[in-house]
Amino acid sequence: MITSTDVTIDAMMTSKIEELKEMIEGSKSKGKERRCMYKDFMLCNPTTYVGKIYLIACQKWISNIEAVFIRSRCEKEDQVMFATSQLTFQEKDWWDAYCKEIGEDKLQAMTWQEFKEPFLRYHCPQSGIDKIQEDFLCLQQKNETINEITNTFLDKMKFCGDFVKTERMKINRYHGILKAEYREFITPSKCETLDELINWAQDRELGLKRQEERGENRSTEKGANSSPSKKAKHQDHGRKDKSKGGITLCKTCGKLHTGECLLAKKRCYKCGDEGHSYYKCPNNPKTCFNYFQKGHVKLEGPKLQQGSKKEGKKEEGSRAKGRMFQITSEEANA
Repeated sequence: MITSTDVTIDAMMTSKIEELKEMIEGSKSKGKERRCMYKDFMLCNPTTYVGKIYLIACQKWISNIEAVFIRSRCEKEDQVMFATSQLTFQEKDWWDAYCKEIGEDKLQAMTWQEFKEPFLRYHCPQSGIDKIQEDFLCLQQKNETINEITNTFLDKMKFCGDFVKTERMKINRYHGILKAEYREFITPSKCETLDELINWAQDRELGLKRQEERGENRSTEKGANSSPSKKAKHQDHGRKDKSKGGITLCKTCGKLHTGECLLAKKRCYKCGDEGHSYYKCPNNPKTCFNYFQKGHVKLEGPKLQQGSKKEGKKEEGSRAKGRMFQITSEEANA
């Protein structure tokens, strides 16, 4: 006889078996998803190496490929095969020659680390590393932006580990390559990491750009509103000069002087007597600029007047001779 307890036990056993089946099927499907195919690797957009023997470009390509390994969950036994498919031109020729040298068996068992050793040895010679280290020690910001000089600094720093062993050494070296307009407003001792110092430099760059924009706007506003003319500036300058020493312009003669104005009483500025002006002062005899004789001026000189009389007679003679040739129309008809 089947009791209700037996039915309950059978139902529980059936549900457990179904759960186990689902778990097994799910684990199989998950295992299939974790397996990375070449198509999945290419969907992560790996960088193609263009065949340049350049240390920084080589390091960037390796970093990009390793990041694609992580995103695509590429298996270790497939990493070398997938990565070397991105080599082109000179690098593809080098890889083909290297594969023939090591043989098919070693090629199938090669890991990513075993690939990087000969690859870096070929692309990163010691002479190239020495050149990068020299450029790193002489690096200075010129017309580059903060982002541009930072990228250059970080790229070269990968080959200069002996010069920047600690975070403090990185901070001091980065602060030393910046322009003076950044160094004056950034204190490296207050930064604990290099990223913090880079953020300070970027903020300072934004502040300088805003100041330049404000200065340009103010200059355009001043030019558009009104600009004082040269005449007005000259008048203002003259007024300032006239008020120097506490002496103001005389309302009568329009000149600068102290005391009583002599022009109002018609007095001579030379002797101070009334009745004549400065130019007719007896105490200031006239001097001829032509003969340097006192008593007359150049226009009143006797020789000049005699010459003018002779010229007048010549003119009258020429005029008289001219009248001899003048006839009327009636005389001409006759």
